[in-house]
Amino acid sequence: MDYKYKELDLAKKIYENGFLSDKHRPTELRLLATYMRRILNYKPKRLREEMEAWCKKHVAGYRQETYYKLLKSATTQACKKGSTLVQINKIEIYQYEMDYINTLKISSEYAYDCRKLLFTLLFHMKINRNIVKQKSPELASSYQGLYFKGGKRKYTELKKLAKLPEKLKINEDIIYTLWTHQLVTPLHDGLIRLDFLHNLRILQEQTSSIDKTVVLQIRDYDSVGWYYDYYHQNKRITFCKCCGSIFRKHSNKELYCSDECKQHMKNQNNKKYQKNKIPN
Repeated sequence: MDYKYKELDLAKKIYENGFLSDKHRPTELRLLATYMRRILNYKPKRLREEMEAWCKKHVAGYRQETYYKLLKSATTQACKKGSTLVQINKIEIYQYEMDYINTLKISSEYAYDCRKLLFTLLFHMKINRNIVKQKSPELASSYQGLYFKGGKRKYTELKKLAKLPEKLKINEDIIYTLWTHQLVTPLHDGLIRLDFLHNLRILQEQTSSIDKTVVLQIRDYDSVGWYYDYYHQNKRITFCKCCGSIFRKHSNKELYCSDECKQHMKNQNNKKYQKNKIPN
């Protein structure tokens, strides 16, 4: 999910290193063209020339006729008024928001997971508001974010994002429980109204002394539920000592989120050792 919200970082990486995947070349070309147009400030004619030159440099066996339509589409989109690269580096969660979610009276064996899903839906609303703010600033003030449009794929993604247990059924167990507690309202075709967000907004408007201390900064957009676990002092959830990513450790000795980070830190420590080694 991160790539959807960190397009500027991704576009810069593509510009400097070439395609990152074979499956998403049309999308990557659009990001690249937008980067050249909006960040490097190339005019339309120069943009087409630079895109052509980039392909010759980074695409093995490049043929103009093969990429003609892709390049035309990418440059056309990049030159449209309002084209931009979304860049959202963090989403902040405030103390009053956590207090509201944590004090909801949910009488169910799924109470913790229900609150965890509400936390994830709160994140979902905030990140969508940021997208609207960057793409259509004139609409940002009116954006409510009080609905979630589901469907099987969307609900599967939401469950994964919230890091809910595999055995749980998101509709039958979680959404149903939230509905019975009047926190969401199922409408039609997977659409649900997020009543808890409406209540939270009323609380914010009617309370003069709400605590807006930032208690969490979400930076890993594929692991939102783990931040909720971390806030509740789940000892299995921690941050990588190398890259800073949140992850779930399998033993108390784990310090890194991946073998790559572990090897990178090992190499860095070896370099420091060699540098500080006292010659005989």
